Amino acid sequence: MAGLTVTGAVQAPGTTVSIMDLDADAQGPMHVHYVTRSCDRMDQVHGVVVHSLLSRIGLAVRDEPKMDHLMFLVLVSGEDGYQVVLSWAELDPEFGACSAVLATRYNGCRLELPTLVMPRDGRGSRYVRLVSRLHVMRAG
Repeated sequence: MAGLTVTGAVQAPGTTVSIMDLDADAQGPMHVHYVTRSCDRMDQVHGVVVHSLLSRIGLAVRDEPKMDHLMFLVLVSGEDGYQVVLSWAELDPEFGACSAVLATRYNGCRLELPTLVMPRDGRGSRYVRLVSRLHVMRAG
């Protein structure tokens, strides 16, 4: 079974995490409500918080400059080519605390690959299905 690969400016670039491993760490259920051009949905998801996953792998933080970790961006890519960029500052619970989640189960069904869910977004535009890669990069 395929997995999610974490690349870029992390302690262990190329780390692959299987959906089964993510599902074993999943929290939930969480209820998410969002709208798109064609629907208004309420779903139940189980998943892993993106900040938690990347914190375990570790950002490639430098001693200088001050607050270097706030310079990181995360490019979330789905198998279909759809991508979304998140900043570390919005993911970090001490700052934006947006609670981006890699859902492993949607309405009780385990997914083949995770779906990025943004529980506080009113629109579903930043939801990414079949997430195959998180690429961490330093801004600037």
